[in-house]
Amino acid sequence: MPAARKLGTTLLVLVTMCQAELSFSLDAPPALQAAVSEADEFTEYFHQGERLQTQGDFQNAVEEFRKALVHARKNQNNSNQIAALIQLGILHWNTGDLDDSQAMHKQALAVTARTDKKERQAEIQTYLEIHRLYQAGKSLRDQGLHTAAAEQFEKAIALAQESGSEEYEVKCLRQLIVTHADIDEADALFPLTQKALDLARKLNHKKEEGRGQYHIGLFYDAKGNFAKALLHYHEALAIAREIKDHFDESYCLTNISHIYIQLGNYDKALEYLQDVLKIDRMLNEDEYVAIDLNNIGVTYHKKGVQSQNRADLDNALIYFEESRKIASRLQDLKTEIQALTNIGMVYLDLEKFSEAMSCFFQGLEYSNRLQDKEEMANLLVNIGMVNARRGDYTSTIDYCQRAVQVIAGAGGEVILWEAYFEMAMAFRALQDFRKSLDCYRKSVNYLDRIRSQIQLEELKASYLGTDKRIDTYYNLIDLLAYLNEIDPGSGHDLEAFYYLERAKARAFLDRLEVSQVNIIQTVDRDLLIQEEKLMTKISYLNGELFKPGISVDAKKEIDDQIKQLEGELETLRRKIRMSSPAYADLKYPQIISLSQVQDHLLDHKTAFFEYCLRENHSYVFVITKKDLKIIPLPPAHQIQSQVKSYLSTITDAENHDFRIGYELFDALVKPGLDGSLDKLIFISDDILHYLPFETLLNRDYEHRWLVQDYKIAYAPSLTSLREIIHRKSAAGFSSQKDILAVGDPCFGASETLENTREISKSFDAATSLNLPRLRFSGQEIEKIAGMFDKTDILKREDATEGQFKQLDLSEYKILHLATHCLIDNQNPDRSSIVFSLGDTADKVEDGFLQMREILQLRLNSDLVTLSSCQTGLGQFIKGEGIESLSRAFFYAGASSTLISLWAVHDQATSQFMERVYYHLRSSHSIMDSLQKTKLEMIESGTLSHPYYWAGFVATGNSVQVIFKSGKARLFFFLFLLLLLSLSAFLIYRKSKKV
Repeated sequence: MPAARKLGTTLLVLVTMCQAELSFSLDAPPALQAAVSEADEFTEYFHQGERLQTQGDFQNAVEEFRKALVHARKNQNNSNQIAALIQLGILHWNTGDLDDSQAMHKQALAVTARTDKKERQAEIQTYLEIHRLYQAGKSLRDQGLHTAAAEQFEKAIALAQESGSEEYEVKCLRQLIVTHADIDEADALFPLTQKALDLARKLNHKKEEGRGQYHIGLFYDAKGNFAKALLHYHEALAIAREIKDHFDESYCLTNISHIYIQLGNYDKALEYLQDVLKIDRMLNEDEYVAIDLNNIGVTYHKKGVQSQNRADLDNALIYFEESRKIASRLQDLKTEIQALTNIGMVYLDLEKFSEAMSCFFQGLEYSNRLQDKEEMANLLVNIGMVNARRGDYTSTIDYCQRAVQVIAGAGGEVILWEAYFEMAMAFRALQDFRKSLDCYRKSVNYLDRIRSQIQLEELKASYLGTDKRIDTYYNLIDLLAYLNEIDPGSGHDLEAFYYLERAKARAFLDRLEVSQVNIIQTVDRDLLIQEEKLMTKISYLNGELFKPGISVDAKKEIDDQIKQLEGELETLRRKIRMSSPAYADLKYPQIISLSQVQDHLLDHKTAFFEYCLRENHSYVFVITKKDLKIIPLPPAHQIQSQVKSYLSTITDAENHDFRIGYELFDALVKPGLDGSLDKLIFISDDILHYLPFETLLNRDYEHRWLVQDYKIAYAPSLTSLREIIHRKSAAGFSSQKDILAVGDPCFGASETLENTREISKSFDAATSLNLPRLRFSGQEIEKIAGMFDKTDILKREDATEGQFKQLDLSEYKILHLATHCLIDNQNPDRSSIVFSLGDTADKVEDGFLQMREILQLRLNSDLVTLSSCQTGLGQFIKGEGIESLSRAFFYAGASSTLISLWAVHDQATSQFMERVYYHLRSSHSIMDSLQKTKLEMIESGTLSHPYYWAGFVATGNSVQVIFKSGKARLFFFLFLLLLLSLSAFLIYRKSKKV
């Protein structure tokens, strides 16, 4: 981005009108009266120019001062001419018209020669000297002489400060900032930029304010603090759009897209980049068009690698080649280097190693010529990668070590993690396990350092889950597991478990902590009001999408509006996060250790099965009260193929070929079992998130399901499970009401919800676009509610989003929601629970409780049941799991959730839920209640197929008993009384002996 033009505030030079010279009586001569009238007119134009200048309207201020100058010249008033010319010089400086600015000051200097105003002459000469230093600095920087350039700008700033000219100071500050940025002196950037921003705001100079925000964004971007960088880039973008500055708009959009590329949100990055390309083509800025094309190519390339879509790789090559062609024509070596690098990376992925190496070496030659350390280091790592694919691991290590040396001391975490990752793999291939371990640990530490700066949890998740970053953790786990196998007792198993937990559901864990922060008392109320207004607008537009007969064009227009508002909401939430001291003081939990798991989360009859699926070597970590086993599994692709086939079987009520169920049991579960266990808790990975382990067959010959022998539940990670349990105990109070049941909402006159949005698909099992009334859900909630004493029901016309939100939800032990859910795999925040719509719906709420709204609820629930289709599905992120509605309820305060993995049968679900609650009310745990219900359905004959009973699974703190029996409480009271009596007796005996 061009250096931000910042307005400095010079004190406006006021015209001093000598009252002695201009005073006149009513009978003064007409000529004198005319002169006074001219002077009054000059004053009026001059003061109007001042007012406009103060308001930041510099162009119109110029016009007023020009009019003032005309009057001053007409009356041959030298003082007024000097004042007007100085102001015009300052205004042209502000607007970037430097030649006009200099010309105005030279004219003013010439006029001072005809007067005795020596102090004005010195002032103008100072301005002209600042001009000279400013131009000299820019010229030296263009020649690559950055240190000399910085000296010129510093001298200019000192002169501006001496003369009290903030306008001149701010523009010179901005050029000094650009100079430091060009030589990657990020640490020098921030204080200068903050000062320039403060001056720009004082001067009400929007353009300079926007560029100040942009440069602060650059500072945080360089530090890897993406959340703060995005906040400032978006502030700059809003200003650029407000003043219709397309150049600055382009720069902001480019850098925002760059962050989303790094975070793995490629679709969002492409949206921004296509806008940038349109702007730069409109402006005929071929240099920036080349950069845009390169960035679009990068996005398609990364997207293609992730999706294994060859078409995306082909698209990437087309964009890179076009970018290189333009850059070569313009002799833009830096952009050409980037295009060459990226072309080489596509060739590497296509296993065209010679072509890749040719591109990388040519790019390295160019980057050496420019002395661009970042590009040099990046290319050295890439050359190392090619050598690794060829099996030349010694060369890989050599090139990556050179990259580390080049980038060391200059930040570069983004390159360093990858350099150490490549070296780690090379050292392992050479059987140097000690060095391999060391490099993997360094790589993980650099990744965690970057990740810790991101701050927003949804961005943390996508960052770690894309661009092979999660492989760093999994490769390290694989090596530790291997070393544990050849050298048991060395502690490698404990370290492997630590890194497995460090990789699992980290964003989920962080968000659990963030959800407990009460920001209402620590954040500007206006920001919270803005957030509420934005969410209301989004809700309204979302409701419009579901109106019958909506046209395709209208839908697209509404979708575009929603996207814009979602972007504004994201920016606002960053601002809220940054301005809250509560967030600044937040301490994220430490990763749980094996001893903590065994001491606090396990009994002698429970085992945790925690999975790690990789392409070559997969593992399950089986943790019991006394033991940790690391058991090898088949490679990920084999498990994925088997699970996909088995899901097709168990979701088809007509299919009874369950042989794969035994094969999966034999591979995934059987090696970790022993005879003392009766509870199994699974921490899934990859495709296993979609598999209900209850359906595996532990005896193939008689179709005995795993659930017939074990109580089964799930958790995102063991660290997060510990935090869920701790949060509940730390709340310090129990909910007073038993259950809130919501069901059978109204969907308007047709009683059918016509869905115009894409609904979740899970391995080719698609949900119907038209969602009918759930008639049995009304019976379901009536029967469930009848089992409890303290119950509230929202049904039919009462089942509105507004009524639901108005209740104190923290009062309920259980929330039961028996209605449709809409799942958005691409934008999880849009996933929603459907309440009553149409004429019966709220006038304020749209009837769709979206995930972003669930996050703002305050719960203290032991259980949230989502009695609907596919409520456990959502956006899948490697290492993180599924970003589902279930997780949103955990963030809001739930301890456990009951969710569905596929489209469930309405009537069967109603019967299923009735039995679950019967067992819960009878003082059974959540796990136990689920097992008993599933066994009853298996034994029923009619509903024995897994399609009817296996789709619902429990996750979170599922071992808890929500309703303890009166007998149990009485027994506990009597036991406590007996214990106290015995203690008193012993004390009495002891006192007698004395």
